[in-house]
Amino acid sequence: MKKNILWILAAILICGLTVTTLSACSSDDDDKTEGKTEVTMMYIVKVTDDVLKVADVEVNYIDQTGAKKKEKLGTTEWKKTFSTNTLPVTEGVWAKMTPKTNIGTGSYSLQVTTAAGYQAKLASGKTIADGYGSDPEAKPTTAQTAGEIADWCSQSPTIGIAIDQTGYSKQQHVDFGGNRDAVIDMHAVCIWFFGLFGEPPSFCDK
Repeated sequence: MKKNILWILAAILICGLTVTTLSACSSDDDDKTEGKTEVTMMYIVKVTDDVLKVADVEVNYIDQTGAKKKEKLGTTEWKKTFSTNTLPVTEGVWAKMTPKTNIGTGSYSLQVTTAAGYQAKLASGKTIADGYGSDPEAKPTTAQTAGEIADWCSQSPTIGIAIDQTGYSKQQHVDFGGNRDAVIDMHAVCIWFFGLFGEPPSFCDK
């Protein structure tokens, strides 16, 4: 009789642990997967060679945690990609231009293209994407004097995007201190932007 009672107690204990474990796993899975939208964010800053000759370029951007970061631009192209499922989120990027001292008089071809894009995998399984930025087809500005270079540097545009909990976006002003917003042709920039990542123009069709 004692042996039977011990077996019954052991069975109850094992069943109790199993139910507890299964319930905990189910709760964790629900928290991690249900209703989540995964967003991949991409930034690009491109400049001409002459920009690096006459200015120090610092890329200011917002990362996936919402923190503002800075990186020095040492080449003519800078890219950053990261993902998050913590929404809503605001992304932004700005190339801060600081004219160098003792710039020699000459003819400088100056252009900066600043762009941001994102791809959202919605909880429904649908994927949406969009790109925003300054005009990549604009002609470079020709500057000859230090004053002209300083004026051009002060006009470096900012791209800001707010992505809501559903994964859809709208333009958003982001204040990095001293920056100005860009004039954006969204469809043209979207095609150019995602073309750099190997996507066809149809990728930007709504």
